[in-house]
Amino acid sequence: MTFRRGAALNTAATLGYAESADRGPTAGNGFRTRWPDDLAVLQELGITDVRVTLDWARLQPKPGTLDPDWVERFQQILQAADAIGMQPWACLHDSSIPRWFDNDGGFDDDENFTTWWPRWVEHAADCFGDMVGGWIPFACIPSAAPTQPWIDTWGILADSSPVVAAVDLRDRSDTIGRYVGQMSLLGAVITGDWDGDEVVDASVIAGAVDRWGGELREAADAIDSALILPGFNAAHRDADINAEIVAALCSVLDDACADGVPIEAAFIEPGIAGPDSPDGLLDADRSPTPSSNAFLI
Repeated sequence: MTFRRGAALNTAATLGYAESADRGPTAGNGFRTRWPDDLAVLQELGITDVRVTLDWARLQPKPGTLDPDWVERFQQILQAADAIGMQPWACLHDSSIPRWFDNDGGFDDDENFTTWWPRWVEHAADCFGDMVGGWIPFACIPSAAPTQPWIDTWGILADSSPVVAAVDLRDRSDTIGRYVGQMSLLGAVITGDWDGDEVVDASVIAGAVDRWGGELREAADAIDSALILPGFNAAHRDADINAEIVAALCSVLDDACADGVPIEAAFIEPGIAGPDSPDGLLDADRSPTPSSNAFLI
């Protein structure tokens, strides 16, 4: 294989959104109690890397206060992944935020963002820093993010494991340069051109393939670091179409690697399907999906 195969365990699918989150509460897929078996199934499937979202809303339900039970739970998950040979990557934000942070403006308020986000990063580094093989602070850095929170994030995490700056290549390829010298790896966020129920035929996939290949090469030319895909979601409700999209993604990544683009790993999201999400590598019953066959050939 030309790049390591990863599974992204995002909050919405695994645990669901917490009552203390801006979007919660919602149901998860049972990962809260099934996580030891879930990690083992992913490892047996051939997954080498796992992205675990450390749910900010659960870990810090109130400003400055960490929930010790959830700290212990996430420590156990990270340690267990490492113990069975999967590299654990810690993601500090993928979608939801604590309700208290949202009430003060969330990421849309620069002062709120700049004040509270670095404190959360410091807490995460203190609690989990010895247990992760890499940091993905944001599954995708907010498009209008001020510069200081990322400078602080890099300053806090730079001396530990590799730090990924995840950028949406479609919207922000021209801003990649702002992270040069302040990241270990570029997180290349690439997306499709369809909604979950749209017809996606060969011509639509071919158009996406051309765009993805161009975006990856443009990003590689702009930086002097390797790339990972922090979380690719095929985002279609039809499992067979999802598999076609994932197979096309793998062909793009293989071709880019052959052309010298340094891609280290790619994560499929969700790794395990949630109640309302498209199938991931495993469906909600933990059976391998057509996408897993396409991804792990």
